[in-house]
Amino acid sequence: MLINDEELILFLKDNKLFNEWYSYVKDILKSEEFEKRKLYIHHDDSVFHHCVLVSFESFMIARKIHVNAKICAIAGLLHDFYPKAWQYNEELFKKYPECLRTKKSVFRMHGFVHAKEASENYQIYYPDIIDKRITNAIKNHMFPLTIVPPLYIEGWIVSIADKLITIKTINIKTVPKLIGLKEQGKVLQKTKKYKV
Repeated sequence: MLINDEELILFLKDNKLFNEWYSYVKDILKSEEFEKRKLYIHHDDSVFHHCVLVSFESFMIARKIHVNAKICAIAGLLHDFYPKAWQYNEELFKKYPECLRTKKSVFRMHGFVHAKEASENYQIYYPDIIDKRITNAIKNHMFPLTIVPPLYIEGWIVSIADKLITIKTINIKTVPKLIGLKEQGKVLQKTKKYKV
């Protein structure tokens, strides 16, 4: 992470469209539940940090192509609003032990289920903003991994912004671990068994 979560907001304030974006997302950003995402690890950043970047990027794309920027800002902010952290964090464990996930089978792993979980979780904590376009954007932002594509243009924007931000911010050395090729510092050898 290049800058901490508080500095990120200050950095974005330099943009002339910051106030419009902030007016759409400020209540979520200030909520206690969303603040917990500062302790959820997301690749090399926090979920909070990642979601703010995706939200702002989605908002900017939407403004540029004249799509509903408010929907994009909110869906981008909540796209990874899953209820339990996937990676261990000592501080999170001390403050909110109930927020840590237990191990799951391969098809219950993060990439396959977190989008659906986030689409359900946001409706619990932010019922006043429930919208079919927001829900669909969050639920399908992992396309093509989730198979079902977004139904609305806002969902496509959030999905693309998520991938762009991840590519811009990820440390390339962590990719083998993220895709299951590296474990505890050793590269796993993928082998096939052949019948003779």
